[in-house]
Amino acid sequence: MVGGRGGPRAVILTVGDELLLGDRADTNARWIAAFLGEVGFAVEGVLTVGDDAPRIAEALDWAVDRVHDGVVIMTGGLGPTTDDVSRESVAEWLGVALREEPSIRTGLEVHFRARGFAGLPRTNLRLTFVPEGAEILPNPSGTAPGLVLSLPATHEAASRSGLLFMLPGVPAEMEAIMRQEVAPRLDARFGERPVRPAFRILRTSGIPESALAEQLEPIVLGTPGLLVQYRPSWEGVELRVSTSEGEQALDRFMVEADPVLAPWCYGGQGSTLQAVVIDRLRALGWTLAVAESCTGGLLGARLTEVSGSSDVFLGGVVSYANAVKISVLGVPSPLLAAHGAVSEPVARQMAEGVVKVAEASVGISITGIAGPAGGSHHRPVGTVCFGLVSPATGTLSEQVRFPGGRDEIRHRAVQHALRLVDQAAAKGLRDEGSRSV
Repeated sequence: MVGGRGGPRAVILTVGDELLLGDRADTNARWIAAFLGEVGFAVEGVLTVGDDAPRIAEALDWAVDRVHDGVVIMTGGLGPTTDDVSRESVAEWLGVALREEPSIRTGLEVHFRARGFAGLPRTNLRLTFVPEGAEILPNPSGTAPGLVLSLPATHEAASRSGLLFMLPGVPAEMEAIMRQEVAPRLDARFGERPVRPAFRILRTSGIPESALAEQLEPIVLGTPGLLVQYRPSWEGVELRVSTSEGEQALDRFMVEADPVLAPWCYGGQGSTLQAVVIDRLRALGWTLAVAESCTGGLLGARLTEVSGSSDVFLGGVVSYANAVKISVLGVPSPLLAAHGAVSEPVARQMAEGVVKVAEASVGISITGIAGPAGGSHHRPVGTVCFGLVSPATGTLSEQVRFPGGRDEIRHRAVQHALRLVDQAAAKGLRDEGSRSV
């Protein structure tokens, strides 16, 4: 949701020199914007400033001019060190003093005793001082509490002043306070708010953004009030489909778009391809082993991100050197000499070898040239070969050319390998279904 579409106004202000230097990505602003949109606020802007009192004051002036009697969500600069200046800066901007809050000190003493400290480290005493008039927001995940204060009214038409929420910059702490403390106060203060347009998140893999958009465009143009946003990444293209016409309009779109989306879409919001793969293999009673070269274990890492993956995933071999391909996976040395390590025949042998070593139902292999060196006219950087063994497909191989630098090529290769296993598992499920009919 953007400003001007209704709902109370909000501005997000993130504070920290590390954000301006590029040392740390500003994930807080994205999370807060999504949260505020979900609960009916119009986000008017996002601003990042360093740990500097005059700059923080300028940012607050800018924010208040835009939200009027809405909210400003400010994160960062609430820690115990001397570079954390948000409390002092806000107090100076409001023209109020800092006061010591005994309840914060009591909570800190309990926290540090529980961690084995004899007493409260002196640097943490800074956390006990808050701007006059601030309400304390308990932090269930850390030491620095959040704060909420009234903003100064900026125009005569304002029926009341807005609210300033000051939250820690640590994402887990910020998110916990937003959910447990900020959300109830927004409900109490702002009452009923516009209902957010109905939306769906769809995750696809294996099709470029341009090709997907070209196929969906006739359906989108023929559906009044529908908006589709495309969010490409190494893992594929995420779609955000929204409409002001309600859930039934979304359902109609999904039916019409199914022939386009079905080959590529593997889930909705929060879905990961590795989780889908694990679930499908589990349903089939199949086990999986992986043989990796250029990805160096990234595929195994993705699979083990899924809780319960041990039901399916037996393990993997990182066969970076040809000697390991020969000695562990049983790739014949004459095959390597004839075709090279990055070839479909070698990829097939790697997949067959890891199935034998692990005694798995399914084997997937990856061998390629991730760069920046190692490419040739015949096999340029980005060339990756895959081998697949499964009960549904037998032994298959495929060669793909991926764009990008080393990291992008490696991550795209992992996503492609997962897609190959997913397709084999989907075929296995279809085959089982047809036999049971």
